[in-house]
Amino acid sequence: MDQQPGVTDVSDSVGTRKHIVLYGGTTIALVVLLLHASLFDFVIDDAYISLRYAQNLVNGHGLVFNPGQPVEGYSNLLWVLLGAVGLKLGIPALLWLRLLGTTATAGILLVTPGLVRRLAPNAGETAGLAAQMLIAMTGAIACWTWAGLETPLFALLVILGWRAALDRSALTTCIIAILLTITRPEGVALGAIFMGWSVLTGSTRKRRLAAVSVFVVGAAVFFLWRHAIYGYWLPNTYYAKTGDAAGQFQTGLPYTLDFLLRYGLPLLAAGLAAGWHAGRDLPDRRALLPTAGLLLFWTGYVTVIGGDMLGMFRFWVPVLPVLVITAVAAMAAARWLSRPVWATTITLVLGGVLLVSSFQGRERRLVDIHMTEANLAGWMMAGDAMAAQLPPGASIALGPAGYIPWRTGLRTLDFYGIVTPHIAHLDVQFGHGYAGHEKTDGRWIVRQRPDYILIGNVDITDGPRSGLIPPLDREVDLVLYGRFQREYELINLAVGEGKYLNLFRRKGLSKR
Repeated sequence: MDQQPGVTDVSDSVGTRKHIVLYGGTTIALVVLLLHASLFDFVIDDAYISLRYAQNLVNGHGLVFNPGQPVEGYSNLLWVLLGAVGLKLGIPALLWLRLLGTTATAGILLVTPGLVRRLAPNAGETAGLAAQMLIAMTGAIACWTWAGLETPLFALLVILGWRAALDRSALTTCIIAILLTITRPEGVALGAIFMGWSVLTGSTRKRRLAAVSVFVVGAAVFFLWRHAIYGYWLPNTYYAKTGDAAGQFQTGLPYTLDFLLRYGLPLLAAGLAAGWHAGRDLPDRRALLPTAGLLLFWTGYVTVIGGDMLGMFRFWVPVLPVLVITAVAAMAAARWLSRPVWATTITLVLGGVLLVSSFQGRERRLVDIHMTEANLAGWMMAGDAMAAQLPPGASIALGPAGYIPWRTGLRTLDFYGIVTPHIAHLDVQFGHGYAGHEKTDGRWIVRQRPDYILIGNVDITDGPRSGLIPPLDREVDLVLYGRFQREYELINLAVGEGKYLNLFRRKGLSKR
């Protein structure tokens, strides 16, 4: 029987309105999030490690940090490949990475209302808008959108994998699980969790078996490729940042507790209170088990590996949208968001609590410190000066392995083992309390005879330094080594603005 014209018109009108609300809400939330991101205007030095690999790939050297030396000093293959696309197209490197991050975060915002309705079918449009705005008001997500790393892409894949698993769509889950695997080392574990849930019911047994087989084969091919190219089953970065479970726990537990206090507690409190009030109208109970499992797994993982020192809870960003959406779904089920005035009030109050961490706290201070002249701003000045003043083909050794090696193109050894396998595979007891920067071997660095060595986390001063550069505690063994003292001399490079880079040059080198 043909549908009556009036019914068709009403249906089309409703569909059009839903699209307007969805895309309009996404646009507004994205604008708020980008304004939030501009508050940080954060770039992480590690982004330039990925760019160095991408540049070498574009230049025909392959996925290497130093040409001819295969070391997996990245942990984000898909991000490196996407970075190479932008470099190949001639797009400015940082602009391209920020466009990728913005696109990924926009994708998160776009799928958020649908996920709220998936968990709470009675959720109205205001609930979806509330979830989008809460994500935009979450400083950790905003900060890492423009930071230059794969964090927003990985968060998007996590949320897509979560949705596919909830829908028991085995094929879609399989594709996302493979993308997770090649985006982050822990992605294979998340992919396996999503795959396991997606094949419990849903598709036919044949399709489920096919999806699992494709995921297993795809992951196996990736790991075999990694081992064939780099000689190890996991990235060099994994070995560099782990190895002392007790030491990792000492930094990981405070990191997790700080996150729970600043983001987890407000969202969990709101979600649990709403869930208790909703009673039998609680969001889809079958969806709560895999969601809780995902969050518990991630909590344990982040704690055990030692957390992170890059600021604004980078390691928690991938599951923050899941936490926000689940809390909002519970509030929607309790009908707390059924009226626009209620939804607006709750969003502003809860969002205001989440915003506090954008202005104060240890994680915010780490971001601010990273952007100062003592860190990235100084490293950029040093990298530009070294690119202009050091001879082509020189070799360097330093701590920060991002911008300076990328800008200069010089062969590089890093103090903390990110691209230096010897250091990464050392068996040491962690004691510095600086997650991911515990392993060092200054004497070994000196024995490799790099042409230039940068001490003191890269030393920029208002005038040329004449005495010893104050070393970091992780550099003391290097500067006390007799061979270093005999074979290296202090030099100064003008870096502009009346400032100087102080570094050590191996004696006997040309003074060019």
